[in-house]
Amino acid sequence: MKHVHLDAVPWAEWTSPGGKFHGFGQQVSEALGAVTNANLAAGGHPFDLEIGRLPPGKSGCPFHAHSAQWECYWIRSGRGVMRHGSERREVKAGDLALHPPGSSHQLINTGDTDLTYYLVADNPLTEVWRYPDSNKWGFRPGGGIFLRQEVDYHFGEEDSPESRQTPSPRPAPPETPARFARMDDIPWDHRRSPKGRYDNRRRDLSLALGGIRNAGVPAGGHPFDLQIRRAAPGTLLCPYHSHVTQWELFVFLDGRGTVRTPEGNRAVGPGDVVLHPPGCPHQTIVAADSELECLIIADNPPADVFHYPDSNKWGLLTPGKFFRMTEVDYFDGEE
Repeated sequence: MKHVHLDAVPWAEWTSPGGKFHGFGQQVSEALGAVTNANLAAGGHPFDLEIGRLPPGKSGCPFHAHSAQWECYWIRSGRGVMRHGSERREVKAGDLALHPPGSSHQLINTGDTDLTYYLVADNPLTEVWRYPDSNKWGFRPGGGIFLRQEVDYHFGEEDSPESRQTPSPRPAPPETPARFARMDDIPWDHRRSPKGRYDNRRRDLSLALGGIRNAGVPAGGHPFDLQIRRAAPGTLLCPYHSHVTQWELFVFLDGRGTVRTPEGNRAVGPGDVVLHPPGCPHQTIVAADSELECLIIADNPPADVFHYPDSNKWGLLTPGKFFRMTEVDYFDGEE
């Protein structure tokens, strides 16, 4: 388990030379050990969480679209406008906006107070992003920014006049639509175990934004899954368990509780953030006199196995079955 309190995460400030773009951000995933702009193989996490703040009249970045990266905004306070494609949409506290690859977007604070938001993004290994307002492009890895100049496919490859011809400009890439939802419009799904030890409600934010439960991007899901959980006093959020491949990040929003891991128990409350990488058993226990509310962010691996040490159970993401193991010989049933 990795833990940090938001009070301990510094605010980074950025501004453009002319001051049009100005913002602040808490890089929560970096505070939890992630390498900046790196995927898992390079020391990053499968998704990143940033808490952002925009002063009145400012935007944090130019209008842009990603070729591979997904971004999801949850507006926490203030009012603004989300540019997306050729449209503009007013947003306020409680609004959600999902931008898949190819969806150009920009968040602008149009209110008279700071606009704050949570931003979740995945970490693709390589990608290209474009800035339609200025016809700039950028790429990763490398991080270079450049202006696009159309050239022939064989330009510079052969020493002939034809290889230096400039073709006609190509049309802009097709626009991918953004997806929006309002937190108050997302129903609570109430789940209670037969004896009531586990009793909580959840709002599936990713499903409200068009995702498919337990499905990766090729199957119609998102690269990360967001949900709000609210658990009753004295209950458990879920059994003590670990994942073989899935990562889970808990941002505690309200109430009090305890996180149990092999390292011991840790008290948590508003502002605490806990990351459980694969292989880390964990459980959240709600205080006896307080509800507990948290944001849970998880990636969507195509396959996963769960282990429940207290009951010696195992589970499979697909087909969603739970079982206990019976040890057999390696060649059992093969001959």
